Amino acid sequence: MQAIRRSATVSAIEARSLGINWIYAPDCDIDVEPDNPIIGTRSFGSDPDRVGEYASAWIDACQAEGVLACAKHFPGHGRTKVDSHKTLPRVEESAETLRATDLVPFRRAIERGVASVMSAHVAFPALDPSGAPATLSRPILTELLRNELGFDGIVVTEALIMGGVLGGGEGEAGVRAL
Repeated sequence: MQAIRRSATVSAIEARSLGINWIYAPDCDIDVEPDNPIIGTRSFGSDPDRVGEYASAWIDACQAEGVLACAKHFPGHGRTKVDSHKTLPRVEESAETLRATDLVPFRRAIERGVASVMSAHVAFPALDPSGAPATLSRPILTELLRNELGFDGIVVTEALIMGGVLGGGEGEAGVRAL
């Protein structure tokens, strides 16, 4: 735990020295899919409680240095099997499973006062039957993140040049994200 706090502190101090006051970390994804091409070592592991504990320590240390932290990739990218940079991944888990596992680290991050949350370019049919990526989903970002989990901070998208969100092009993705 001390190594995580120290890493966040050093990252925040170095960012601030460069005039940066917002870091897109920590990764709150649980690493549960062996074929996931994206998350792997970016995650704090497969145990939702442990990931939440480590992410909370990172958030506390980073924000104590005056730099905003960002819990990503909401509501979770750890179950995907394709690269969201290239195409739209779909997570077919039930809403109950997602709430009991994938959302745990995000819930902890919100309880800790994380300044921002980054959305995932991943579809979760159990959370939004439309099949829209979380980034473009009112049920996921407004109903779940804002209303159910009570997050009232900054919501930021993953890069809008990624295949998982493009559909009609970058301009349309930007407008739909807003």
